Amino acid sequence: MNQADKKYMDFPLFDAHMHYPHAYLDQALEAYEECGVKAGINLWLIDFNGGYHSNYEEFLVDCNRRGLRKRFIQFFWPEWKEFGWNPDGFVKRTCSDMRRYAALGVRGMKVWKDIGMFNFFADGTPVYLDDERLIPVWKTARELGWTISLHTADPSSHFNPRTKASREFLFKKRDEVIAANPDIPFILCHSANYIEDVKKFSALLDRFPNVCSDLSQLEKLGTDDELRWLFERYSDRLYFGPDMGMPDNRPPDRKWNLEEGYLPWRKKLVDLGLTEATFKKITWENGAKRFL
Repeated sequence: MNQADKKYMDFPLFDAHMHYPHAYLDQALEAYEECGVKAGINLWLIDFNGGYHSNYEEFLVDCNRRGLRKRFIQFFWPEWKEFGWNPDGFVKRTCSDMRRYAALGVRGMKVWKDIGMFNFFADGTPVYLDDERLIPVWKTARELGWTISLHTADPSSHFNPRTKASREFLFKKRDEVIAANPDIPFILCHSANYIEDVKKFSALLDRFPNVCSDLSQLEKLGTDDELRWLFERYSDRLYFGPDMGMPDNRPPDRKWNLEEGYLPWRKKLVDLGLTEATFKKITWENGAKRFL
């Protein structure tokens, strides 16, 4: 790190969106130390490519043994694709898993974009988020006091769902679930699920008091002036969350986390010129207040 970059490293971070598997827990901790990340939400990494992660329960037990419950706030990520071909079995097992993992310290759940974009039932009907058979899952989350990190849709630049649903249709389905569960706190991943419009972002937060958002791809949201307005107005409901994890094109290293991830994101927020109060809320206080 050069001298010019050091000014971006002298404040603590709560990272509300990262993916670190068991196999690289030590590397993640090293990166945390160097990057000033004091705590964050670890959205359990699904093994998409036959890659690196061990049994989830083993991971939780190891984190607890090492005293990391308040360093890695664990969120469970079910195998949502199973809901299409085995809906009843999926719901029963997922609710059971949620209770078991809650006893090991898990604080929330990740709902991914495959619900709505990629999943189908056996008869070819697309799977959508407002399916009534998922109600027990939301009920269990509410009973456990869990937060749900919800990712719906992709950016418009590469939105290509196999279900052929529009982004607006998927957002409508998402909003129906949020409205039906006002007691569940939702974190909408990636700047309100890549909403790409400051006014729509604002309207969404005004409509749903139980909704917060982590932040990514800020350049798609609006100008710096628009971002400053949004961040100042909703400073209590936004989280730093650059979606960090381990690289899939080389062995994991701290350069990936620091120079290619956390440092550019720190610079973005610093360069916006936010008030000190807003800056501290987004980078640390909102996460600490909710989860620590």
